[in-house]
Amino acid sequence: MSDKTEGEVFEALTGIPVIDAHEHLVPEAERVARKVDFFILFSTYCQADLVSAGMDPAVYERLRNDPDMPPEQKWKAFGPFYPLIRHGSYARPGRIWLRDVLGCDDLTDANYAGVSAKLQEWNRPGLYDRILRKMCGIGAALVVGADYREYDFGLLKPLWRLHYDSDGFIRDFLFGQGGAGEKSLGAYLDRMEGNVTRYAGDGGFAVKTVCFPFETPDLRKAEEVFDSIRAGGPDEMIGLAQRAVLSSVIHDRVFRLVEEHDLTVAVHSGVWGDFRQSQPTYLIPMAMQYPAVRFDLFHMGMPFVREAVMIGKMFPNVSLNLCWNTVVSPEQTVRMLDECLDMIPLNRLIVFGADYNLPVEKVYGHLKMAKQVVARVLAKRIRRGDMDLPEAVRIAGMWFHDNAVSIYRL
Repeated sequence: MSDKTEGEVFEALTGIPVIDAHEHLVPEAERVARKVDFFILFSTYCQADLVSAGMDPAVYERLRNDPDMPPEQKWKAFGPFYPLIRHGSYARPGRIWLRDVLGCDDLTDANYAGVSAKLQEWNRPGLYDRILRKMCGIGAALVVGADYREYDFGLLKPLWRLHYDSDGFIRDFLFGQGGAGEKSLGAYLDRMEGNVTRYAGDGGFAVKTVCFPFETPDLRKAEEVFDSIRAGGPDEMIGLAQRAVLSSVIHDRVFRLVEEHDLTVAVHSGVWGDFRQSQPTYLIPMAMQYPAVRFDLFHMGMPFVREAVMIGKMFPNVSLNLCWNTVVSPEQTVRMLDECLDMIPLNRLIVFGADYNLPVEKVYGHLKMAKQVVARVLAKRIRRGDMDLPEAVRIAGMWFHDNAVSIYRL
């Protein structure tokens, strides 16, 4: 780092305890059973940049999912696009792993095969402990998977994912193998309540959902929507207005259960897909109607970052979680975290969650980038005379660890 103060803060953050406040990591046994190569370092979110640069989406899917595709074939397909994305922040965690761990300045024609071999050598039992605990200082990673029962609430602590307003869950209940018995909305909600209660009894601590146009729950209207889906058959499509009616009633039941069991609600907002459909302002009616529920707003609603910060300022039951933000744009995250220091109490911010599924190696690079972001923000305040180095380190400790422990009741 060219700035001395920034370098001092970053160095002081070496080895601090960390809670990784959002992941989709698969269970370790599933990961190490999978053959890996150099492409694992440029999978997941790099998909967006690769496809934008011109890669056929079907080619990306084969690069990611075909374990039998030789590295030389993968490099032939990936190599022409790598120079177009290598300076992007999605690619940076992979490049950090190459440099810090494998000792390679970059990925090249000459070393992709050797990099692939080294990654496969690492890919053995103990991988998560080696990377997450020993290299990153992560005491716990909060994960969202397909089924929370795949995890043991140890290093990987699973959230309960609210799928019950999805087409797939509703159709399976009404028309599939998962729908034995009564087919009413009431029965559907009771089944969901049983699953949330079971999760809480198993040691659960949080529910994961997404911002949507929440409205005052109307059970009668929701029953009409549910009945129309049943009458329309398995191919019936749910319109946005119908979905909001049904989702509001489903979330109302979940939020009341959350209060009863003292769970936290993690809420995705913004970045990915049609981000207009998950704007952070959609959280406002929820935060107002359920003031006893703890909402953790993900990704600062990027790109609606200022709206998200204002929500964090105005609603005491909403915290801001900067998971994923750093690799979307470190520069935007620096600017917004600096503004958060002006506007948000120190105990209402979480600054790290790597948000990966298969490439656990990239957690290391993402964490390093997040510490660089925090160092830049806090160094500015030190230079300005607003705080000293010990105070900066104390604040960073809250943001990387203590606040997640408190907000999620870990």
